[in-house]
Amino acid sequence: MSNLMLNLNVLKERFSHVAHKFASFETYPEEDSFTYIERVEQDHEWLQAVRESVASTECIFIYGFAQGLAIADLLEMYPDRLLYVYEPDIHQFYKTLVNYDLRDLLNHRNLYYIGIGEDQLNAVFYMAAIHMQQTLAFVALRYYLEREMDVLRGIKSKFEEFQVTYDSNLKTHQFFKEDWVRNALYQMADMLSSTPIESLKNVFPNSTAVVVASGPSLKADIEWINRLYPHALILSAGSSIQALVKHGIRPHIAVTLDGGPINGKVFSDPRTLEAPLLYASTSYYEITDRKTDHKIHAVMSNDEVSQYFMGIDKAHTALSPTPTVTGTAIQAAVWMGARRIIMMGQDLSFPGGQFYADGVEHIDDEKIASLIEKAPHKVPNVQGSYNQASDSFIFMKDSLEKLFEALPGIEIINSTRYGVSLEGTVWKPIEEVYELIRNHEFAADKVAGLFNGRSWVDEDSINLVREKINTTMNDLVIMKDEMSALGKKMSAIRELSRNKPAKCQQLIAEIEKAWANIAYREWFSAIYEIVLPLEIAHFDQHQPLIAIEQNLIRKADLIHKHLGTLIKQIESKIPMLKSVFEESIRRIDAINM
Repeated sequence: MSNLMLNLNVLKERFSHVAHKFASFETYPEEDSFTYIERVEQDHEWLQAVRESVASTECIFIYGFAQGLAIADLLEMYPDRLLYVYEPDIHQFYKTLVNYDLRDLLNHRNLYYIGIGEDQLNAVFYMAAIHMQQTLAFVALRYYLEREMDVLRGIKSKFEEFQVTYDSNLKTHQFFKEDWVRNALYQMADMLSSTPIESLKNVFPNSTAVVVASGPSLKADIEWINRLYPHALILSAGSSIQALVKHGIRPHIAVTLDGGPINGKVFSDPRTLEAPLLYASTSYYEITDRKTDHKIHAVMSNDEVSQYFMGIDKAHTALSPTPTVTGTAIQAAVWMGARRIIMMGQDLSFPGGQFYADGVEHIDDEKIASLIEKAPHKVPNVQGSYNQASDSFIFMKDSLEKLFEALPGIEIINSTRYGVSLEGTVWKPIEEVYELIRNHEFAADKVAGLFNGRSWVDEDSINLVREKINTTMNDLVIMKDEMSALGKKMSAIRELSRNKPAKCQQLIAEIEKAWANIAYREWFSAIYEIVLPLEIAHFDQHQPLIAIEQNLIRKADLIHKHLGTLIKQIESKIPMLKSVFEESIRRIDAINM
């Protein structure tokens, strides 16, 4: 068997994403194409530099694979570290697979992840972000150090940006955790009987959409919305609906995203629920409970709970989460056919020391004053001066600018009169925008027509979802018994590691098998990575290091500490989950009543 096939067989087992890449790799390198060849003898000078750079860091990102010689040296030098290798050149890696038998290297348990080519860089970042303790050490093969230092700095900068997003997402999950599971499961019945956003693809082709946010600039221009109404699709984003109803304005569609109970205050006035409502699957369930008709639901791409129980492929979801509901509204407008987006009230800052437009009243004044006072940033605004901004506003700004990059062919006009400057947009005052679209027509009755003539209630879908929830609830009871048995095994592991090492080794194998039976349940990650995000992330950080630990006493202590703690945390959530499952089933049973 050729080196290539031997190596690919290992890759299929350990790094299937890399093997899959070569399964569809049609353009093989020419014999005379450039290949970086490592020297056979150890590069002691480079290894010493790596020692100084890595120090005690547990996770090491390595730029470049070449023939794997430097990787092998690092694995020998660091038997207690995890290596995450990124090779940017697919042709280089292919030649290495062809010319060398790399099975021992590729099977090394400390070689934790490999990514090949730019499209797999973020996957390497993700795996590193999951398992790193505090920091990630960056190492590059000598060839790249000498020739591509700017590229290496760029890679490190990209990881730092990735880590900010990763940490923010983790904090968001931690903030909402039980709320998100409850929202998704309580709204399951409504999603089985309301209009899915996926069915509204291009229903308003080549239209203009006005996305209204709740920033203080809205006060200056809110009266223009009535004039724009016959010419564009008007969407209120989040709490801006309060400001609109105060001025007697009803948007074509109101959009809600936030999953916390405070969002219920935004829609407490019955007038806020008069317009058709587009809600995210993880948004606060009491809002949809209070609205009886004309609802559009969007299962978000990060909502694994709804995707699992409703049998939806993540790749087929229409909307992705952003830190601001404005991003949700923009995506929805584009999905429904808009090719021009007008943004109003998207200040993303505190112009004139203000937070919200008049009429937005779901947060108390004292908290708003504190947020403004502590705002650490000054950012350029559209008027040529500067606004104060908080960390969260900067994060929202960055995420919207990335969203704009991902929407080629969409014209985005920022008409927020005193807001921040946004890359990827053109700033125009609303007076000019009106002149731009005044000859266009948008028939409001088209929106009402979205809800006429079709029922989304499907008995087969209802029965499948109900059965899946019921099966999961029953399995939760079985898992509880398994957790109890696992806890008993865990209580003996530390003493055995010191007195009966052979028996301890056997018990560790039993614990690993029992834990795998729990963690690899089909529904486990979809539920528990939401309700225990930081706790599972903490365990994921330590699990690879536990696996490679050679000292039996230290290994037993680590298992007892980290897995033992996680088991107790998992058990603590079982009563809450059982209650939520029961209520979800009750709601589904009420669909036809």
